[in-house]
Amino acid sequence: MRPAYSHNAITPPANWQQLPWGDWLCQQISAGLDNWWPKLFGYHMVKLGPLAPELNSRLCSIRHQMVITASGGDLWGDLDDLPLQCRSVDACLLPLVMDFHQDPHGVMREADRVLVEGGHMVVVGFNPVSPVGMGLLSPTCRQRYPWNGRMFTPNRIKDWLGLLGYQIVGHEPLVYSSLLWSPDRFLWPQQWMAQQTPSLASVYLIVARKLAVPLTPARPLWRPKKRLITSPAAMGREAVGQRRDSR
Repeated sequence: MRPAYSHNAITPPANWQQLPWGDWLCQQISAGLDNWWPKLFGYHMVKLGPLAPELNSRLCSIRHQMVITASGGDLWGDLDDLPLQCRSVDACLLPLVMDFHQDPHGVMREADRVLVEGGHMVVVGFNPVSPVGMGLLSPTCRQRYPWNGRMFTPNRIKDWLGLLGYQIVGHEPLVYSSLLWSPDRFLWPQQWMAQQTPSLASVYLIVARKLAVPLTPARPLWRPKKRLITSPAAMGREAVGQRRDSR
């Protein structure tokens, strides 16, 4: 397994049009997010990365929403060093952010830092073990989006979230196209994979909830029995009487 951190800088796509069939891909991801927006509650939501502004989140009940990117948006800032206070947002959206960042661990830890307990982290990513992963076999494809990114499996993302203390509440496959040709081609294999092998989706959506950590440690259920001493003076007199009787 290759390390998550990359020593080479990775430039994320500035917009969806830089991805193959980007407008169609944005529509598919937006449709998948529509099923989850009504289930997120709170006061503040942050959307990270340059691809976040074009994702429609009108169905979300969280009204105050802001976009943070390294080159523009509502706030400017590095995704692994967000200009937000700890525990200040209720939901965090990372659309294809982990795939195009030099330190995906740092991005996830920073998103965890600003999330409140009980908040939700929504991660969208490319699955290398899928039809889109075929492009990784071509040296030509590896020079362009999205194959010049990292692509982590959904199970690996779940492991990272589990280490941070998150509960996976949703995992949905979104796209089965290889993006090497038009998504309208080879519809029958895509439909077959959606029914038989949903884990091999090219794009996945993971929703995780941050668990609250108890402030006080849980007490053990079993304790050794201790002898109850009602009066130390009485215990002393009892010991003196036993010594007199022994004489």
